[in-house]
Amino acid sequence: MIKLLPWLTLKMSPLNIETLDLEHIPKKAGVYVMLSTRTEYTYPWSESKGKGKSRVYYIGQSKNLRERIGRHKSNLEGTISQHEPGTVYWSRYEYGVHHGCNVVWVISKDKDPKDTERKLLKDFALYYGAKPVANGG
Repeated sequence: MIKLLPWLTLKMSPLNIETLDLEHIPKKAGVYVMLSTRTEYTYPWSESKGKGKSRVYYIGQSKNLRERIGRHKSNLEGTISQHEPGTVYWSRYEYGVHHGCNVVWVISKDKDPKDTERKLLKDFALYYGAKPVANGG
C-alpha cells in the first residue's frame, strides 16, 4: 500500500511502468498517479509547513486505464530511444525518463473520472501548495 497524501492510501503497491504487463490494468475509467522511483520532490509547503516531500509528479485520468497507461509506457520508451540534446518532450515523460516511473491507479467511483482527478489534484495542491510538477500550470 502507498500513501499519496496523509489521508489517501491506495491498496496497491506502485508498479514500475517499464516492466508493467498491461494485461493487469483494467479497461475501466479511473485515475492514475505517476511516481518517481528515485526522487522525492520538494513542493512549496514541503518544508515551510512540515509536510514532507512527495514522489508524485503527475496525476491523470482516463475512461480506459489500460489504454492510457499503455500510451504513457510507449511514450516513455520513445522519449528514451529518441531523445536528442536540446529537444524538450512533455514534462511527464521527461520526469519518468530521468527520475524513474512507477504507477498506481484506482477505478473511478464517480461517473466521470475527471471529477476524481480534479478532487485529487485539488487535495494535493491544498496539502503541498502546488500541483504535481508535471501537471503544468
